[in-house]
Amino acid sequence: MRQNALILFMKAPVLGRVKTRLAQSLGEESATTLYRLMCEHLLTLPHNSDVMVAYDDEARASLPPYLEGTPLFYQTGDDLGARMKNAFETVFAQGYKSAILVGSDIPEVDERILDEAFTLLAQNDAILSQTHDGGYYLIGFHQKTFCKAAFEGIAYSQSDVYANTLLKLVHLRVAQGVMLRDIDTLDDLRTFLKTAFSSPLCDFAKHALKALPKISVIIPVYHEDETLLLTITHLRAMAYTQSYEIIVVDTHAITTVHRFTLENVHLAYAKKGRANQMNEGALKARGEILLFLHADTRTPQHWDRYVEEALQHHTAGAFSLGIDDKHPALRLIEMMANLRTSITQLPYGDQAHFFKTSFFKSLDGYANIPLMEDVEMMQRLKKRGEKIALLKPNVLTSARRWHKEGILYTTLRNRVLSFLYSVGLSPEKLIQYYQTHRN
Repeated sequence: MRQNALILFMKAPVLGRVKTRLAQSLGEESATTLYRLMCEHLLTLPHNSDVMVAYDDEARASLPPYLEGTPLFYQTGDDLGARMKNAFETVFAQGYKSAILVGSDIPEVDERILDEAFTLLAQNDAILSQTHDGGYYLIGFHQKTFCKAAFEGIAYSQSDVYANTLLKLVHLRVAQGVMLRDIDTLDDLRTFLKTAFSSPLCDFAKHALKALPKISVIIPVYHEDETLLLTITHLRAMAYTQSYEIIVVDTHAITTVHRFTLENVHLAYAKKGRANQMNEGALKARGEILLFLHADTRTPQHWDRYVEEALQHHTAGAFSLGIDDKHPALRLIEMMANLRTSITQLPYGDQAHFFKTSFFKSLDGYANIPLMEDVEMMQRLKKRGEKIALLKPNVLTSARRWHKEGILYTTLRNRVLSFLYSVGLSPEKLIQYYQTHRN
């Protein structure tokens, strides 16, 4: 028996019990296969310590082939912290002087990282290695420095797990290993594959991603009976390829989607408000690109090809504005809107904003405000120095609001609201002057 133990924290690869967030995008079978391949990857790494698997399987089913011949004990405890604490106690009770516990969903862990972790632990009282989402993937102690408090009172699956655990270890000399990324979401997997080498895990992941849509079209709705089906039908007719998905996001009151049979459309629900609904759609999206489309806006022919080509050189963009009415005043409004956009680089939401998904999520989505979320987003990009793509093809937005409320009134009101927002009046005050569309 060596003095060092490496504890691999694993779950039984059971459908619906592992990588559940990833399964929402890839499906349970693919997510479970990916998890199994992550476990196999860990078990094949060369090491200079005794390996033990702390296994989570309440059913005590037959072990998967990759665990054959590996020393194993079952996890015990009411929560994750208790199970990790008990795993350390089990190993130290066997006489090991030092132990490191590693999660099983971090495929970037390799021989070098494990060797370095044991070297750092030998020079310190403990080691704690962070993940990009604020958790940790590796923790280790000597038998004499083992700290049970590190696993008590921690709310796991939160972004402050690493920081709160580090506070529990303030009385110890704690080494900190390299920061890595665990694979919980589709974005995590895509980021990992950008730098990963060929392996069974990477090859399967790439194959699984190829089956996903390239673009996620997100359509927020609130009483959109008269336009939604036409918009979806037109969107499909104008697409260059079929590599897209449509996500319609209604409010919790269900104002629209219950009236139709929407085929090959994903439904989501959120608190009322365009920003809330669009952000919820982004959470459900599987595409590498997000296109936010108003329910009364029609896309140009080959819209998907335009978007993909634009995002080869940019991280965000929008189309030019068209209005589906030949009224001279509306033609003038359309022309002035596009001139304003070209000067200010601030396209409005009815010009169909689009983003690389990873970039949009790095911005934390649209601001949770009742109005002007589109302007706020574009202002944020401008302050960051992001140059957005402004495409020449028009999206055609409905003229219904101008006709219903009056062309002059609607135009003046929109300009006044934009001005008041630009001088600092809050969207919460402005919203009272903006009538939400209803049939």
